[in-house]
Amino acid sequence: MSSDEEIGELKVVYDFIAQAKFKKAFVSATKVLDQRSPLPPDAAEEDPLRELFLFVVTKYADQLEQEGKIEQVFEIIEQGLEYFPEHPELLNETGVRLQRYGRSLEASICFERVLLQDSRYLKAYQNLQNTKCELVERWHFRMLNDVVRNAAFRAAIENQIAAGYNEVLDIGTGTGLLSMYALRCEGIRKAAACDGSDIMVQIARDVFGANGLSDRICLFQSYSQDLKIGERFSLIVTETLDSGAFGEGILETLIHAKKHLLLPEGKIIPAKVTLHVSGYQSRALTASNILINEAFSEDFSLPSNCLLSKEGTKCYDAEDIGRIQANDDFEFVTDTVVAIDVDFNDMDSLVRYQDGTEVGEVELTCLDDGLLLDGFVVWFDLQLDENSTISTDPTTNTCWNQAIFRLNQRLPVAKDQRLKLTMSCKDGALSIAHNLNSVDNQISVDEHVLEFLNDIEYYSSLTEATDALDDMEKILDLSLFPYAGLKLLKEGKARMLFCLDQTEDLIEFIANQNDISMGSIMLVSSVQEIFLLNDYTLDLIILQPVDVFGQINSEHFCLYQSLLAKLKPIGTVVPAVLELHGSVIESDWIVKCSRVENPELEQFQIDKYLASLETENHLDLGPFSYSNLSEPTKLADVQFDGKLHETELELTLAESTETSRLHAVLYHYRIGFTPERPLLATDRPQSFAKRSAFIIPKSTFQGVNSEEPPAPTDPIEQLYISVLQNHGVIKCDISLVGQ
Repeated sequence: MSSDEEIGELKVVYDFIAQAKFKKAFVSATKVLDQRSPLPPDAAEEDPLRELFLFVVTKYADQLEQEGKIEQVFEIIEQGLEYFPEHPELLNETGVRLQRYGRSLEASICFERVLLQDSRYLKAYQNLQNTKCELVERWHFRMLNDVVRNAAFRAAIENQIAAGYNEVLDIGTGTGLLSMYALRCEGIRKAAACDGSDIMVQIARDVFGANGLSDRICLFQSYSQDLKIGERFSLIVTETLDSGAFGEGILETLIHAKKHLLLPEGKIIPAKVTLHVSGYQSRALTASNILINEAFSEDFSLPSNCLLSKEGTKCYDAEDIGRIQANDDFEFVTDTVVAIDVDFNDMDSLVRYQDGTEVGEVELTCLDDGLLLDGFVVWFDLQLDENSTISTDPTTNTCWNQAIFRLNQRLPVAKDQRLKLTMSCKDGALSIAHNLNSVDNQISVDEHVLEFLNDIEYYSSLTEATDALDDMEKILDLSLFPYAGLKLLKEGKARMLFCLDQTEDLIEFIANQNDISMGSIMLVSSVQEIFLLNDYTLDLIILQPVDVFGQINSEHFCLYQSLLAKLKPIGTVVPAVLELHGSVIESDWIVKCSRVENPELEQFQIDKYLASLETENHLDLGPFSYSNLSEPTKLADVQFDGKLHETELELTLAESTETSRLHAVLYHYRIGFTPERPLLATDRPQSFAKRSAFIIPKSTFQGVNSEEPPAPTDPIEQLYISVLQNHGVIKCDISLVGQ
């Protein structure tokens, strides 16, 4: 095809794009690619058809997705990869779609392919971190590193096999650890294991193989209820318990197992579970459930108790109460009582609790006057056998979190006041019935929006930064909730507000309650819709620089320069400055959440097969135990664009420190809403944006010309920190001085 013919065909492609006929645009674009002469390798990056084709593939895939034609989505993406097999954007886009439809393992391969070509393509880096968390959730590392839990299960398994219960089925085997305990016992006759997760079964298979045990165990990728093996076992071992004990379906699992998989005289580990309940007070837990920001309530007229988290209507949340207590933001308001006691070896007990005919009716006694009841916390004691018990009491530092049942109001209580509750686990759903919730009409709001609304200091800083502005025609507020924009409308300082429709119900509710005309609010489904505005239209742009998990809001940053074209020459952008701050920390807790740090598991080589699923960024950090090894310092200015930026600095530790103690870089942000105002940090206890940490890999401190790391006792005094910014994503790397 001649260049003139190619230009003509490309015009056809553009015409189809203008008409939103993306299927025809795709066919026309592939025709051009089929007929063109091969480009020299060094010209591929400058090929305009390459980027046009990516745009067409993306739009056509979006169209097919909206029509529910998911298989066709991947067919046209695969066609695209045939033309540009190493196109980073297309590979990344493929991974995003695979992840969206639960094909996380395939997605991770796409992201890794991108990073093999370009380690600085941070969009794929961030996606890969997220995908790894989906493949193996972070609690799995905490569980494997819980030496008390592991030792208790090991002792119980050894005791029961020694007592003659030597035919073992491990239900929900995960990495195969409990099966490994059984297989190493003298006298074991047979062993089988099952798990519903394909990735966990693959890891377990590798672990059994590495330990020379593959021929001694039957491993099934299946839930136990779907097993068709025609044989029974004298001992069933399972650890399928969530923070509320029953959330992973253990009652249903064990009822089926006793009917179909366990010998009549067989036993189950664990043997029994006992649930405890207590009332609590905690601002941190309440801030994600109801509106408690008095400043917001003063600016906007609202009925009391009108906003409630959508998530607050769930049975319960999982929270690490020990960490929250460490931050002095959790207090027990009542005594603690036993609510439910289930014998896992008693079929009648299992059935009664599963069908709801047996419940726990309890009465709690309030401890003092002047306290607020925000909800109830539940934990359990797990009796494995006659000799071994594990507790998830908040003081035990177990791998389990506790179950939190929130009220939809903060209820004042008095000393010795009695509170009646009924706890049940019908159909495996742990629930608490009571009459303590408000019955007022309420509007449901995303919990992250409530956390944003309840950040009093952020609210004050943002509204004060925009209060001085006046006589504005059009403003754009991209905040998680556009309260600053609504306040300017209410006060008559602006005539038109553009904002995202993600909180449409709440926006309309507040507008109606405060006589704000919905005709002055333009809701858009995406930031891209703003580009349809004429240039130099906006008087004010309010960005959401950081999300609730402690990440840069990459979409806003990548589109920032394009948004500036819509801003009037004398217009204002808020915030004006964003800085990344951090310190090197030592924290056993964060290490145990990020990788296998258990010598016993290293002996079994479980760490080897989980290593590829370790992540380098721990987001959404609440309170936790750590020690600063360096002074918190500014690491980089965060640039308001999606381009590549790199900052390097030398960090001096507070004292000479062994490399084995260098675990992570704990980081947060400082936001300058206007150049004149002091910066507001996000590491405040009540910040809606949580802190995050870059995990320092073990391999960081390997010598320059050595495959082995220096001895963990080798002291160092200085580190190099490199902060990379690209595609609105930040990555931090650590190296030794001179390395």
